[in-house]
Amino acid sequence: MTDVLLSPANFWFSIALIAVFFVFILELISTVFGVSLVGLGDDFAEVDGEGFLNTSLANWLNINKVPFLIFLIVLLTFFGLSGLIINGVTVSLFNVSLPASASVPLALIVALLVTARAASIISRFLPSVESSAVNSDDFIGSVAEITIGRASRGNPAEAKFTDHYSQPHFVLVEPFEEEELFAQGERVILVKKNQHSWLATRYQ
Repeated sequence: MTDVLLSPANFWFSIALIAVFFVFILELISTVFGVSLVGLGDDFAEVDGEGFLNTSLANWLNINKVPFLIFLIVLLTFFGLSGLIINGVTVSLFNVSLPASASVPLALIVALLVTARAASIISRFLPSVESSAVNSDDFIGSVAEITIGRASRGNPAEAKFTDHYSQPHFVLVEPFEEEELFAQGERVILVKKNQHSWLATRYQ
C-alpha cells in the first residue's frame, strides 16, 4: 500500500489525502483548545464584493450549501481516491499508469461531480451556515451565544444564533470594544460584519 501511495504516478493524489489527514488532526487539536476550523475559508472566494459563492458554477457544485472547509475536504478526499482508483485500474488492465497530465484532470472531474452530489447530501444534516452567499445585513441585531472558545478583539470565537426562519447559523464573533472578552455560554448582539468575523456587543 505504501508503495502505491509513494509512486510518482500517484504523487498528487497522495498529497491530497495527506492534506485531508493533517486538516483532520488540526481540527482535533483546535477543538481541544475550544476553537473550530470549520468556519474558516467561507469568504475565500470573494472578489470585489461579488463572491464566487454567488455564481452559477458554485450553485451547481453546491459550495454554498456547506462550509467551504468541509467542501474542500470532501473534494480533496474524492480527488485522491479517484486518482488512486484510476491508476489502479489502468495498471491492472494495461500494466501502466496514466501520465499525470491525463490522470489529474480526469480525477478532478470525477471528484467535482461526486463532491457536488455529496455536498448536497451533507447539507441536509447540517444547520444553515453563514457564508458569502448570505445577506449579512439581515443578521445585524441578532442575539448569538458563544459556543466554542473565548472571544477577544482579534481572536474570534464561534457563536450560534437562529434567524427569523428558525434556521440556526454559526458565525465567528469578536468584541466591538477593544478590552472586552466574551466567554463560552455568553450571549452577544451582532453589530457589524468584518471580512472574516462579526463584531458584537454583550447582550444585557
